[in-house]
Amino acid sequence: MIVLLTLAWITVRDYHQAISEAQRSDQSLARALDENATRAFVSVEQAMQNVAEDLDRQGGVEKADEYLMHLLLKDKVRLTPQIRGIITIGPTGNIHSHGLEYPARKINLADRTYFQYHGLYNTTSPFISEPILSRTDGKWLIPLTRRINTPSGEFGGVLLSGMEPTYFLKFYESLSLPKGVSIQLLRSDGIVLVNYPFDESKLATNERTNNSLVFEQLRLKRHSTITQPTAQGGEQLLTFMVNQSQLPLIITIKHDLDVVLAPFHEQTLTRILVALGLMAVVSVLLYILLRQIRRVEDIEGRLFLTQHTVDESPDLTLWCDHSGLIRYSNKSLASLSGLSQQELLSQHFVDLFTEMNDHDWLEYWQKLQDQKQISIESPLQISSGEKLPMELTLSLIKYQREAYVCCTARDISLRRVAEQELRQHRDQLHEMVQERTAEIRTVLDASPLAIMLSMNGVVRLVNPAFELLFGFAGSDIIGTETHHIFHSPEKFDDIRQKIWSRIATGGVYRGETELYRRDHTPFWAMIYAKALVAGDMSKGMIAVIEDITSQRIAAQSLRQSERLNRTIIDQTADGFLLIDADHRIRDVNHSFTRLLGFSRETLIGLNPRSIWGDTCTPFFPQDLMDLALQEHTTMDIELADQHGLIRPFLINSGVVLDEQENIEYAYAFFTDIAQLKEIEKRLVDAKDAAENANMAKSSFLANMSHELRTPMHAILSFSEMGLAKTSKLELAEAQHLNRYYERINASGKRLLVLLNDLLDMSRLEANKMTYDKGKHSLQLIIRMAIAEMGSLLAGKQLQLEFNEGQEDISTIFDKARITQVIVNLLSNAIKFSPNGASIDIQINQVDLLDNGAPAISIEVRDHGPGIPESELETIFDKFIQSSRVRMGGGTGLGLAISRQIMLDHGGQISARNHPEGGAVFTILLPTAPV
Repeated sequence: MIVLLTLAWITVRDYHQAISEAQRSDQSLARALDENATRAFVSVEQAMQNVAEDLDRQGGVEKADEYLMHLLLKDKVRLTPQIRGIITIGPTGNIHSHGLEYPARKINLADRTYFQYHGLYNTTSPFISEPILSRTDGKWLIPLTRRINTPSGEFGGVLLSGMEPTYFLKFYESLSLPKGVSIQLLRSDGIVLVNYPFDESKLATNERTNNSLVFEQLRLKRHSTITQPTAQGGEQLLTFMVNQSQLPLIITIKHDLDVVLAPFHEQTLTRILVALGLMAVVSVLLYILLRQIRRVEDIEGRLFLTQHTVDESPDLTLWCDHSGLIRYSNKSLASLSGLSQQELLSQHFVDLFTEMNDHDWLEYWQKLQDQKQISIESPLQISSGEKLPMELTLSLIKYQREAYVCCTARDISLRRVAEQELRQHRDQLHEMVQERTAEIRTVLDASPLAIMLSMNGVVRLVNPAFELLFGFAGSDIIGTETHHIFHSPEKFDDIRQKIWSRIATGGVYRGETELYRRDHTPFWAMIYAKALVAGDMSKGMIAVIEDITSQRIAAQSLRQSERLNRTIIDQTADGFLLIDADHRIRDVNHSFTRLLGFSRETLIGLNPRSIWGDTCTPFFPQDLMDLALQEHTTMDIELADQHGLIRPFLINSGVVLDEQENIEYAYAFFTDIAQLKEIEKRLVDAKDAAENANMAKSSFLANMSHELRTPMHAILSFSEMGLAKTSKLELAEAQHLNRYYERINASGKRLLVLLNDLLDMSRLEANKMTYDKGKHSLQLIIRMAIAEMGSLLAGKQLQLEFNEGQEDISTIFDKARITQVIVNLLSNAIKFSPNGASIDIQINQVDLLDNGAPAISIEVRDHGPGIPESELETIFDKFIQSSRVRMGGGTGLGLAISRQIMLDHGGQISARNHPEGGAVFTILLPTAPV
């Protein structure tokens, strides 16, 4: 019941956590989408502002020159990526000018909703209309319009910016949204502007009509998340967010609950299977323990002897680590050496066995890696100065990723005495063995039961009773297959499967079956079968036929199970704790003392509550009968070890009843899960870090054009206007203003170059860079690049030597992009060249790419400090600059972009240092088109 209640509680908790996590995620996504929509519409409004002001000043749309307006609108479209086109509409509804074509087709748009709206309402505020199909190109667009007034305030036409729905769809696709998520961008009255995944049939429909009351409630709350049914009969999470910047926009996110809860369902199924498995394991263990109840006292005695074997052994035992430092010694070593056990822990192996040195120790350590165990002889140095000859047995033991050498030392003189005595008794023991063998054979021969030993399906031994029962002579049946005493091989296979399925784990098979004698006469027999080695089928089994010795077979089965149980408890990595009905600790295994640091002697006889207080109540309640009544369960509990450190464990417990169904003992198994907890924490931390880094990168690249390019173009536009106006004035103040505008314009252009580098890099990473390749002259583009860098060359008084040769060299490439690469290389050469130095440019018409293809090379050499050899490749990585850069700034993207452009052309770019100083950058363009 506790297992079911716990499982139910965890299931309910995880269900609510999954819902809450999905709500938080959807709300965060809604805020991000709201910010994206705000930036997009504000950018479009800013792009329209100057045009609208010019139209107002000129007295309306029809007063403006169509060609000049076409150029202005075309520039605005180019600078604003979310706009597909901008048009001006006269007061009669005819298109006056178009940013994408000249002359504009005179299409009448007077029936459009936005035109009628601006004709009725004298307001210059932008108006977001429902999505429409353009009458010029037949594509969907979102009209953002503004009224144009004449100087008298009358209706002078409409300025319309057609926003691309695909602009928003590409942004939504770049977010890599999870399965089952849909997005809608609504106007405040419920009109669908954009939906994702894209469904053309739902554009311009009104979501408010589905349930106007719920829509108004959500709109008044501004941002909230609710659960609502779907048309398919399921449920979904609806996140509703009204624009935070007072724009008439609403973001809705719908998330399929089946997708949200899919991990929850998988985890729940896993928990159920694990709980069932654990209950099955505990039931098997309880069954084994119940069969051993009569042998508990004998087992306790054996455990006590085992625990004290090492400390009380007359053999000298010590453990050393890799350096030879003693980590453990027994009482015999302390007594013989004259040093206390504490003093021995500060000694090294070679301090006791002085005829060996550190080199010998390391040599033995290396041998143990292959041989695992070696024996040597070396005298032991005791405190009195006397040296005792010893035989040392060194064994390599690995425990928890650490390796130790276990050394057992024995006095050779005592061993020799023992060997002498053994030799004296060897003959006597041999005679005794022969006598015992004869006695065993006599017992088998005298047994009235038929006994058979079978290995791998072949009879290996039978007694006379078997020969008499089946009519076979021993020489005839031994060596033949066991199925000869069954009706058929198929019948034998069926019985053998039942036998092995029972005895494979150490149990005894008992069952009736029909057997056949040599003369094929059948008879029914009771077979008791036992595996010779539990779990190892190849070792065979022994079968006793006729059930007249059940007590002997039961005793043999009990002893085998007893050894198996003792081995499992001693060898398991889990801790084991046994208490009696009075809550006194009766037994612990080695793993328990290792995990918690307590010695067995300290724990025996104590009450667990005196160590852990009420913490042990869940697995050892005050009334142990409560434990007997409840189903076995596994609990996650933290316990303090000997040093007070808290360690997490998975604990399952149970009771052992006597013949009167009274509690005799209670037990618990402790599984150390500290490492699993740490791994879980690291995985969660790593997942969070990776998601945060990926989100930051995506947000940076997605917002770059909106956050930087729009204000940058405004700065450049105003600075150019200032330059044009101040250049016409001859006042002294105008000259100062002209200089200021020049600085603003120059700084803006530098920032625009850096911004374009970042955007180029993002396009290259996304494989979205397009190239307009054609056949061009390399000398021409180099001269163009030199002309573009002329002011920088003159500023540092640099001489540029261009060896262009006599013959024109042409090949296939994108003129603008290769010019960009050469400008980047010249810019770097100018930056690192000292004043008055020279820069060399060389064209080589015959060169080879790394793959052996013919190419044309261009080398740019400066006379600067050069590049460290370790950085000749890393400088082409993104955001990486040479360590010799001290001043001059830059993003570290120029060379990375250049390398990607060259790779996209099938070429190469590399750097090296010139023997006479300075750096040489080489680009290779293939002569054949790629």
